[in-house]
Amino acid sequence: MEYKKLGRVTFDEEVKESIDKKDGIHSIVYYVYNIMMIWLFGLLIFKTQIYTSLEIYFNSKDFFKFLFYMPFVIIQILPVFIILYFKKQTISSIGIKKDKIMKSTLIGIIGSIPFSILNIIGPISSGKTLNPSLVDNFWIFLFFLICIGFVEEIIFRGFLQTRIEELMKSKWTSTIFVGIMFGLMHVPIQMIQADMSLIEFIVYDLGHLIITSLMHIYFVYLYTRDKNIIAPTVAHAIINFSYAIFV
Repeated sequence: MEYKKLGRVTFDEEVKESIDKKDGIHSIVYYVYNIMMIWLFGLLIFKTQIYTSLEIYFNSKDFFKFLFYMPFVIIQILPVFIILYFKKQTISSIGIKKDKIMKSTLIGIIGSIPFSILNIIGPISSGKTLNPSLVDNFWIFLFFLICIGFVEEIIFRGFLQTRIEELMKSKWTSTIFVGIMFGLMHVPIQMIQADMSLIEFIVYDLGHLIITSLMHIYFVYLYTRDKNIIAPTVAHAIINFSYAIFV
């Protein structure tokens, strides 16, 4: 089997043969939809009392957060699977595969180590301590694994990257372009949380947005080691979790 290369390995022949430029256009439309949903979800959380009003009924705030985000997870990724269905494309075309699960998991764990170490050093040096609650840590990890890691990897590495690469016909141009899209995806909800205008927030958070965009390239690299979405999902979840377990 031959491969379109990004470094040494990228998306397999199945992806190459099953998508065309229309898929690239569909992916752009989907991205706009996703940005709008994130913006509306941000308004729901930070501009209404719904989240805080419901949170008080749960002993574990982390469990409630996981539970509250799950409907939004479905709203985010359901259109991807609808597009696959009508385009007669398999879920393997977005990296969901049964083979090499253990290998992909190991790649994800190893790939998370450099960034996790950096995430741990910062809080420890500032005097923070680990959250002692195993229950809280379980729900925190599950949140980052499913609501953040899995969703964002399916959307950006599995779906957008493969489709936009076909649209642009350049692996590096498309990777940088989708990386910028990945960075900007974080703007709406964080902008609302910070109570800033779009321009104010981009100027304020520019360094972080650039780093986030560059992380897309790293996650693409992990994904393309064996074309399984598990590897970047696991790495993504551990990297985020390694910072969130401090109190």
